[in-house]
Amino acid sequence: MNAISFHDTHLYPGCLVTISAIPPGVTPVVAEFSDGSRATAESERLGPDEILVRIDAYTTARRTWIPAKSWRLTYNNDHDLRKVVAKV
Repeated sequence: MNAISFHDTHLYPGCLVTISAIPPGVTPVVAEFSDGSRATAESERLGPDEILVRIDAYTTARRTWIPAKSWRLTYNNDHDLRKVVAKV
């Protein structure tokens, strides 16, 4: 299964993201966070540089409950990674 690795324990605009290959269409993925927590998710390619990620509710390693949310990601040339742009 494809994975999306977020460089923090939760998402916010500006958070950097490492993504394995994401095919076109809606794809199930595993969202991995910097503290080792994981969540089930779906990704949807919106264009060549944009991805929508719907992340199910999850609990961080410190037991903080994070509700399900959707986020828009875009390519970041400065870091050769993607980054979170906005909550949808």
